[in-house]
Amino acid sequence: MANVSALAGTWTDRAQQLLSDLIKEQGTNISTAAQWCADSILKDGVVHLFGTGHSRIPIEEMFPRYGSYAGFNPMGELSTTFHTQVVGSNGQRQAMYIERVEGFAAEILKNWQFNKNDILMVFSVGGKTAVPIEMA
Repeated sequence: MANVSALAGTWTDRAQQLLSDLIKEQGTNISTAAQWCADSILKDGVVHLFGTGHSRIPIEEMFPRYGSYAGFNPMGELSTTFHTQVVGSNGQRQAMYIERVEGFAAEILKNWQFNKNDILMVFSVGGKTAVPIEMA
């Protein structure tokens, strides 16, 4: 690399180490989950993806601007993300509050149809808020 600053090199080294650790510690689980997704899609199922707040980012990564990956469905609930009402009074506070409301996951699920071959993958940064926990 040409003229890489020490900080950039340190950041890259640390990122590579984190990815290496992830594969060592969770590689088997990641492979299992990937196989479940493949099996679901092969059986005409759908892999539904759900997350609130910042945990919506992995869902967005599966749905690039030019389309999406076949077999995957984003379950974006706008009221639980920072997309809605970020500007204005209490916009972010509202989204953070809503993702903590017990029972809201059941209401969200009423908007979707599932079949026996579907999978629901839930993303959560901390694993502490009510909606992702109930969704799982």
